Amino acid sequence: MSGQILGDRYEVEKQIGKQTGRWTLLARDLQTQERVVIKLLFLADQIDSDDLKLFEREVEVLKSLSHPLIPRYLGFFEQPLPNDRALALIQTYVEGRSLEDCIQQGRIFTEAETRQLAKAILSILVYLHGCQPPVIHRDIKPSNILLANRQVHLVDFGSVKTFKGNETTGFTVVGTYGYMPPEQFSGRAIPASDLFSLGATLVALLTGTHPSSLPRRGVKLDTSRIANLSPEFSNWLDWLVDPNLDKRVKSAQEALATIDQGRPLAPTTTPPLPKPPNTKITVMKDARSLEVTIPSTLGQTQLTIDSQQISLSTRRLGLSAGRPLTSPRHTIKRIERSKALKPGDSPQLVIWAEQKYELGTTPPLTEAEVEWLASEVANWLKMPVN
Repeated sequence: MSGQILGDRYEVEKQIGKQTGRWTLLARDLQTQERVVIKLLFLADQIDSDDLKLFEREVEVLKSLSHPLIPRYLGFFEQPLPNDRALALIQTYVEGRSLEDCIQQGRIFTEAETRQLAKAILSILVYLHGCQPPVIHRDIKPSNILLANRQVHLVDFGSVKTFKGNETTGFTVVGTYGYMPPEQFSGRAIPASDLFSLGATLVALLTGTHPSSLPRRGVKLDTSRIANLSPEFSNWLDWLVDPNLDKRVKSAQEALATIDQGRPLAPTTTPPLPKPPNTKITVMKDARSLEVTIPSTLGQTQLTIDSQQISLSTRRLGLSAGRPLTSPRHTIKRIERSKALKPGDSPQLVIWAEQKYELGTTPPLTEAEVEWLASEVANWLKMPVN
C-alpha cells in the first residue's frame, strides 16, 4: 500500500503491523506533513464481532484521553477499498525504540534502569486508572513501551477497556501470554491486572527472557532467582506479579509510592519477650543486622541476617564445622516455632528461605528460649510467627 492515499489526506509509507483483518500503517499527513499511525480494520463478511467491539472501544477511549506519553486521537473515517472497505483510526506517531527491541538485541536492564522505567509507566497508569471510568490497557508488555526523546511512551490501546466496579466476569479474552494475569484468561480485568503485566514486563527486562520461560514457584514467577536485585526491589516485584488478586498490589499509586522502599510488610503480632534467665544465648542487633549466637559444649551455632543474606554456621573447638548455610535475604518466606511433643523431642525455631534454617536441634533449646528467639527474629524481620 506504499504511496496510496487514504482519506484523501494520508499517504501510506509502510506497513508496521499486521494481524488477521487488521493492519497498522505508518503514513504522512499531507496537510501537516507530520507522520501518523493508521489502524485499519477490514469490514469483511467474516469479521469477528469482538474485533469490531475492540476497535470501536479504542476509538472512543483515545478520544477521551489527553496525556503526553500515550497516543493522541487525530481522526476516524471509513475507507473504501477495491474489494472491501475498512475503518481507519488515525493517531499520533511516536518515533522510538520498543523495550522488546532492546531485549531482542541482548540488552539486560539493571535494577536502577528498571526502577526508573517502572516509575514512568506507573505515572501513566496513575492517569489511566484515575479516569472516570478507569481505563485498563490490558496488554502492557515490552513491545508496547517505547523509548523516545528520553521519555517512556505507552502505546497500542487495541485491547483497552473501561472498568465498571460491579464487573466480576467478562467475555473477551485479550492480552499476551506470559504477561497476562490469571484473571484475564477468564475475560476479567481490573486496574491491578495492568500492574501484574507491568511486573512481568520488568522481570523480562531484568532477565532478557520471556516470562513464560522463567522459573516459577507453583504458578508464581520466582523473582528470587533474578540476580543482583536488592531485597526491597525483589520483594516489590514479587508483589506485582502475585497471581492472587487479594495479595497483589491494589493500585498504581500504591505501587509508585512503595517502589523505592519495597512492599510494606505486615506488622508482626509477636509481642517482645524478656530474655530467659540463665540462658547463655546472645542476640546482637541494630538496623542493619541481627546476630544470634547459641553456645554448645564444644563450640557454637551462629545465625546472621543482614540486608543481603541469611547465614547459619557452626564452629567446634574454634574451627568451622562445614560451610555456612546461606540464602539471599529476600527469599525468607516464614518463621515457624515448634514445641516438643514427646519425650526426646526438643523445641525448634525454623526460618524458611531457599533452604531450611533450624535452631534448637544442636544444641537443644528450652521452650522459653525458642519463644524468646522467635520474638526477637520476628520483630526484627517484621514478619509473623507461624
